[in-house]
Amino acid sequence: MGKFQSVDQVLTLEILGQPFSFKTDVDVSDAKAVADYVIASVDRAKTQCANKAASPDKRAILILTALNITNEYFELKKRHQQLLHDLDQRSEDLLKTLESQFTGM
Repeated sequence: MGKFQSVDQVLTLEILGQPFSFKTDVDVSDAKAVADYVIASVDRAKTQCANKAASPDKRAILILTALNITNEYFELKKRHQQLLHDLDQRSEDLLKTLESQFTGM
């Protein structure tokens, strides 16, 4: 399980017994939210690895964490692109409808 503490704009995470410190330029509450997400992702990966190996390697857990987060990122990116495409299409359709209404007057 991970935990974190914050001093000024430096955030320290403990993941798999190893402390990681980093400076943040964003609001500390945003940085804590990111830290919480990483910690939760590591915990999920640890559980996934535990189901496959009696004593999972820390590197395997961290690699699986990175793969899971990257997969989530690409899925969100794909959904974002689809949303932008849908909005473009709806905007075009609305513009055509409005133009046809005004040209028909």
